[in-house]
Amino acid sequence: MCLCCSLFIFNEKSGKKIMKKNVPRNEEVFDIKKFGRRLILYSAVFVSISVVCFPMLYILLSSFKPGSELVQVPPTLMPMDWTLDNYKELFRQQDFWTYFRNSVFLAITATGLSIILGSVGAYALSRFNFRPIIIFGQISLMSYMLPEVLIVIPLYVYIVNFGLADTLTSLVLANIAFTLPLTLWFMKSYFAAIPMALEESAMIDGNTRLQAFRKVTLPLALPGLVSVGIFAFNHTWNEFIFALVFISSDKKSVLPLALVRWMGQDTIHDWGAMIAASVLIVIPTLIFFLIIQKKLISGMAAGGVKGG
Repeated sequence: MCLCCSLFIFNEKSGKKIMKKNVPRNEEVFDIKKFGRRLILYSAVFVSISVVCFPMLYILLSSFKPGSELVQVPPTLMPMDWTLDNYKELFRQQDFWTYFRNSVFLAITATGLSIILGSVGAYALSRFNFRPIIIFGQISLMSYMLPEVLIVIPLYVYIVNFGLADTLTSLVLANIAFTLPLTLWFMKSYFAAIPMALEESAMIDGNTRLQAFRKVTLPLALPGLVSVGIFAFNHTWNEFIFALVFISSDKKSVLPLALVRWMGQDTIHDWGAMIAASVLIVIPTLIFFLIIQKKLISGMAAGGVKGG
């Protein structure tokens, strides 16, 4: 700044002002205002992230505390004696692995079927101007606007009539019924943005419509498929209401339902193991997101190249 100011030299004899690049005062004021706005924005973001992340951090650190520290008053954030006993006790329980397998099966199956059915249905909605198909799509979107508590009883009646009560199949169908409408309309917009000329070029080269859909349209729509996949997996993995109503036996329970039933007992046998279970419930969702995130980025890059 001193160097810039020193460049303003006025030559009295020639009456000429030697000027070089410098920052005017009004721009300095603008920069200060801009810095102030950014400071307020970043502070608000930091506070919001702290409010969201602090409970998760506290649970994570508490899972490494011995039982005596969990009931200590006042509580501490960092464990004084780090231990893995909570996880060891949890892994010794056979029921935990049963719940874990049920949750993995439910999340993968429901997510996969939702993506497959949703992508095919969305392609039909975006490419075929057939009135019954459009009406069906609008009805499906209206069903998504209803909360789970309103559709759980009608779904349960159908589940009982078909003899699927207390089965994982009932949970798969219920979660698909809830996630499929959003998948349909999200992917419909994605497919509609893909030029029809690309598919026509592929069909001119000898491909059928199905082959053009699989080879051309789906790769370009990969970011959209990944997005709805993240939503469907996260919803199915954490879903509780359907599991609470449809599942009655302990062997068919999933992790969220088992954890709530555990907390609802008259006496909690092991708070540490329950906290460790809460931590492990979150880990598969994070792993799934990290894996899919790479596909999302690569799909966006590939779509940009092919779309161009």
